Order: sequence, then structure tokens, then C-alpha cells
Amino acid sequence: RVCVHEVGHFYLAYTYRPERAVSICISRQVNTDVQTGQEYASAGHVITFEPDYSLPKVLVSIRAAGLAAESLIYGESFEDLMNGASVRCSVKTDTDNAKRDLERAGLSPSTEDEFISFYWRAGFSDAVCMMRESVDKLQSIAEYCLANLDRDIPKSDLVSACNL
Repeated sequence: RVCVHEVGHFYLAYTYRPERAVSICISRQVNTDVQTGQEYASAGHVITFEPDYSLPKVLVSIRAAGLAAESLIYGESFEDLMNGASVRCSVKTDTDNAKRDLERAGLSPSTEDEFISFYWRAGFSDAVCMMRESVDKLQSIAEYCLANLDRDIPKSDLVSACNL
């Protein structure tokens, strides 16, 4: 499931613009959030390049793409996923980063409910729409990542191995 989640971020970044997707790694490790400098435990990570001119809508959809990939692969709705305490905890880094993206663009939801019900849901919906016809690609990338655990996999490897 972690692999599918991380693949969602990578694939949507790649779909928006291949230069955005840099690498993916599925590995239990402690990382440092580049924006906050805080350490967090991770089961995987994706490195993407976000140009300064990125639209907040695009950034939020890439942040929500992990959850969207889970929805597509496992057939769970936004409500089912977001009503689970464990899911909310597992996407906290994604939602925190999405809130910072919005703040940098001058958009500040007034409540957590507004953020989730409007911005996060919209990003999730955009990601689902963009990946809906790519479930086979998501699964192919996830299988490749599982076969290459604990390895930073550059985009070039995924492009050739998974026919992106």
C-alpha cells in the first residue's frame, strides 16, 4: 500500500511534466522534511522538482496523488479513506505540505474542514481523473519498486522498465 501511495505522487508529477518526477524509493527510514527541517519516519519517498511558477492546484493534486492512487487500486472512496484515523495520520506530511503550498500562493483555508472538504478533495479528484486510465501503469511501477526496495530509483530506470 505504501508503494502504491508513493507511486501515485511520482506518476502524477511525471504526467504533469516528466521533468517534475526525479526519483522514488521504497524503504523504511528517517528523513528530514526539506521545508520544515523536522525529522519523520517514512516507508518511502518521492523526489519531485517543483518550479517556482507551479500553480497551487497542480501542487495540491500531486500531494493528493498518493491517496488517489490508493483509491484507484483498492477501490476506496475519498470519504472512506479520509474517515480512517490511520489514513489521516499517514497523509499528514502530504496535507501539511499542501497547506504550505497554498499559503505560499496566498490561499489560506480558515479551518481544517475547509482544507479537507475543498482543497484536498479537489486535488484528490484531479489526481483520480488524471490517473484513472493509468491503473496498469501504476501497478507496473509499484511492482518494479517492490522488486527494488531500499534503492533510489531514478526516473530514467522507471521510464525504460515500465514503458513510461
